[in-house]
Amino acid sequence: MSRPVVFMYSGQGSQYFHMTRELYQHHERYRVWLDHCDEIASPLLGKSLLDTVFDPRRERSDPFDSLADSSAALICVEYSLTRVVQELGHACDLLLGYSLGEITAAVVAEALPLEDGIAFAVEFARLLEQRTPRSGMLAVVGPSELLRTHASLFTECWVTGRNFEGNFVVSGRAADIDALERALESESVLCQRLPVDYGVHTELIDPVEEQARRLMDSLDFAPPQIPVISSTRADRVDTVSPDALWAAVRQPVEFSRTIEKLTAQGGATFVDLGPSATLATFVKYLSGPDDGSTQVSAVNRFGNDVKSMSDFQAFMAAL
Repeated sequence: MSRPVVFMYSGQGSQYFHMTRELYQHHERYRVWLDHCDEIASPLLGKSLLDTVFDPRRERSDPFDSLADSSAALICVEYSLTRVVQELGHACDLLLGYSLGEITAAVVAEALPLEDGIAFAVEFARLLEQRTPRSGMLAVVGPSELLRTHASLFTECWVTGRNFEGNFVVSGRAADIDALERALESESVLCQRLPVDYGVHTELIDPVEEQARRLMDSLDFAPPQIPVISSTRADRVDTVSPDALWAAVRQPVEFSRTIEKLTAQGGATFVDLGPSATLATFVKYLSGPDDGSTQVSAVNRFGNDVKSMSDFQAFMAAL
């Protein structure tokens, strides 16, 4: 029996200025799809989304931390990459979203119209900006034992993502994350601040739950045409609903447990359709030498998008 193919979609933290710019310039079909997404997103944002993503005044390393802009950009890029991959003849058996990526997964599964997915991401971002405290998110490169051995450092923070052993994410109010970052650096623990300024996956966003659910109630949900796996539940989502979307942004991400469950039955082929190849990297660390899993990305954050897409095609053809 062939291994299932899993399309994966990353969330906040994987965005950067000029993501997929080379592919947009040189791949006609990608340009068609991203332009289509831009036509949907720009009226919602009051400006061209692509002008923001490809702003010549910005460097790739600049923090892309405008929540409404980056949320729309991630969905548009991931959806457009998916359509290109599908047009190349590659299908999947499962869709896996990480945080905001669960909205992209719902759109690709046809459980949510593209227009609704982009609109909800933008409006939800505005709710967070208006009604929740300024926060921070920190990726910690170190064993999970740190949460026990250095418990006093993490008292004002929440673990919001478990990616693989040796990599987890914590969130909290901005001042508390600042203090944690300084303390970890003084202990020679490697950590990286992520461009996320609001407390998703924590109780800090609870004040917007009622309004967020009203937004969700207006969405046009349908049964998913491709099975969807949630990395917060580490399980299949049979019905995309307001409860499922709220869980995707409110509950911690259990990515490592999700992948372990998916690979327990003989492995899978994991295709990262985010802009940074973040999830493919996580899978690489999670996969054992004998579980039969492989991972590949369509693009990554280092540029050379055309070559990356060509390498992706060669990888898929060799399966």
